[in-house]
Amino acid sequence: MNPNSQSLRPRAGGSPAGSPRVVVAGAGVAGLMVALALARQGAAVNVLERDALPHGSSVGGDADTAAVATWRKGVPQARHTHACAALGRRLLREHMPEVWAALLDAGAVEMPLGADLGPAAPVPRCSDPELFGLSVRRSLFEDVLRRAVRAQRQVRLRAGVTVTGLLVCAGTVPEVQGVRTSAGDVEADLTIDALGRASPLGKWLREAGAAAPEDAIESCGLEYLTRWYRVLRRPEARLTAGLSAGGYAPSSGCIVCPADHHFASITLMTPHGDKALRPLNTPAAFTAAARLHAGIAPWLEPGACEPLTPVQRWPGCENRFRRQVVAGRPVVLGLLGVGDSICITNPTYTRGISLAIRHSLAIADLVGRDGLADLQSLAMHADAAAQALLRPWFDDSVAQDRVRAALWQGRQGGLDGGGAGPTLQDIAAAARHDDLVWHALARRSSLLDEPTAIFAHGEVLARARVVLAQRPAPTASGPTREDLLRVISTHGGPSTALPHAQHLA
Repeated sequence: MNPNSQSLRPRAGGSPAGSPRVVVAGAGVAGLMVALALARQGAAVNVLERDALPHGSSVGGDADTAAVATWRKGVPQARHTHACAALGRRLLREHMPEVWAALLDAGAVEMPLGADLGPAAPVPRCSDPELFGLSVRRSLFEDVLRRAVRAQRQVRLRAGVTVTGLLVCAGTVPEVQGVRTSAGDVEADLTIDALGRASPLGKWLREAGAAAPEDAIESCGLEYLTRWYRVLRRPEARLTAGLSAGGYAPSSGCIVCPADHHFASITLMTPHGDKALRPLNTPAAFTAAARLHAGIAPWLEPGACEPLTPVQRWPGCENRFRRQVVAGRPVVLGLLGVGDSICITNPTYTRGISLAIRHSLAIADLVGRDGLADLQSLAMHADAAAQALLRPWFDDSVAQDRVRAALWQGRQGGLDGGGAGPTLQDIAAAARHDDLVWHALARRSSLLDEPTAIFAHGEVLARARVVLAQRPAPTASGPTREDLLRVISTHGGPSTALPHAQHLA
């Protein structure tokens, strides 16, 4: 037995009388959401987080350093662009309206998809009341959730506690009965893995003698660079990429995403592993390259935005889907994953927060409905929920990434519904000129409609064909790889890692 695991005696008769005891490893969005949802169903919840967590509010936007003040070491992706899609808005408004109100009170911006921006309030592109998301930094979103969790009497949130292993009862199917931590063992009737993309669950299970989960993994094929700005004068522009402006070019991509408290982030995407483009992380090269992408230049005009951070690099991302049911049987009982520990999709599609909310609420509903007396049944139902709620978006992310990778390699392709109809890329081209097509595409990208639904929408496909016959889909515009290399030749220099003042010009 590995020292990070401990063999326990079987429990008699499932969970004890009274409130079921739940331990949640990780206090990110998924961990906080599932803790809040389970507590409201009567569970006694311990949330363990290895990072230090602020006790007061950290959502203010007055100081220039506020964009980075609450970045947690354990959440490096928080340094990059985040937003909450329309699905997350719908779920919060329906299931946790006080949390939604708290987000708005804290300064998060309810933003219509495809909005026209100007000095006044954003103007929606259509009248669909559901096509609104939330423009917000990850740090603010977590701060509001954390305050809601701390106000919940059924939850104990413990910071600075590192989960180091599992408490396991050996058997035909091993049963997890809590976790080992830097502060001692914590026993539980149900353990939730909310440790995200870096979760060591597979390693821990193998060390405990259990079968490993089944992982489907495929690279997103890109790495990206992000810089944060304060918006001084918002340009008159349209959000052409959902809650962002910008899009893909022949060998790169760039988006600008407004956030709360007059913050905005610009993210530049390049092919994964293209070392020649690495010098784009210098401020001058980053700015020059971003300007070459459609829709970005107005945000970089003098007086529009001022930079607050150096250029942050995310060296590569992957799509991953993890199953804890393999060959028809659970690999472990008494432990369920939520959020990124189960499903990761390309972050540039802005799905993570909404899928974490959806999955966390579904897990809490399962526990509330079925209880913890039959952990085998719970494991099977949780796997079915992940297959229904998360897997389609994983598959879609993989498919879209393959199409984009082909574009960047100079090959043509497209994602379709398995028939001879227009591809998703054709539909996106038609959506520029037709409001009906745009509306269907926006509901898909907002996660309000399932990814395949648009391919069964006869009227949308027919309209797209008509539009494309009149206006053939344009080839990708924007900088080529050679253009980016010229930018590097002109502006490149030593890469930056620290926010020294000379780097912020």
